[in-house]
Amino acid sequence: MENRKVDFVQIPDGREADFAFQENREVHLAQVLEFRENKAAIQKEMSMDMSKGVVVSLGMNIPGPVKSGTLLSEAFHEGKVRTEELIARQGGRITQKAVLEEQAGYAAIYLVKGIDRHTLKKEAVCLEETHPLGRLFDLDVLGEGGCSVTREETGAERRTCLLCGRDAKVCGRNRTHSVEELQRKVREILVQWKAGQK
Repeated sequence: MENRKVDFVQIPDGREADFAFQENREVHLAQVLEFRENKAAIQKEMSMDMSKGVVVSLGMNIPGPVKSGTLLSEAFHEGKVRTEELIARQGGRITQKAVLEEQAGYAAIYLVKGIDRHTLKKEAVCLEETHPLGRLFDLDVLGEGGCSVTREETGAERRTCLLCGRDAKVCGRNRTHSVEELQRKVREILVQWKAGQK
C-alpha cells in the first residue's frame, strides 16, 4: 500500500477526520483539462438530440489544485442524491447517467425526460442556495444546442463569492482571494455539514 502523509483536523465532536486538502492529492493542469474535456464530451453526446430530454450536470466548485478526497467524495455523493431527488420530485425521469470520479474531480451527468429545463434550473438554483453544501455544488442545465440555462433566466442573481459576497466570476478573474483562503472556507463548509450529520 502506498504511504501517504495525512494530517488531521479537529471537528466539533472531538473526533479526527482526514480532509481533502491534507491528502496530498494535488493534480496538474493537464489532468484538470482532460477531466473537463471528458465531462464536456459526455454532455455533448447526451445533448446531441435534445428531443430525448434535458441534460443536467453536477460538478463541484473546489478551488486550488486538490479536487478529490474523502470528504469531497462524500459531499459529491450527497449532491448526487439531492440532484436525483429534485429530478424525481419534478416528475422527471433519468434515462441516461454518467459518473466521473477521478483525482481531477467529480461529475455526474444525466439525460432527463419529462421536465422543462427552466423549471429544472430553478430547482437546481434552489438546491445550490439552500443546502448546507450548496455553495460547493455546480449544477448546470443544458438547453438547445448544449447551451447552459443561466441563473438569470430563472430570475435568480449570479453566484456570489464564497468569501466576500461579490460576483464570484469577478473575484475569480481578478484573483481577489488566495487559494488558501478559499480552501479554508471550503473546509469550513465541509466540517459544518459533516458535524450536522451526527
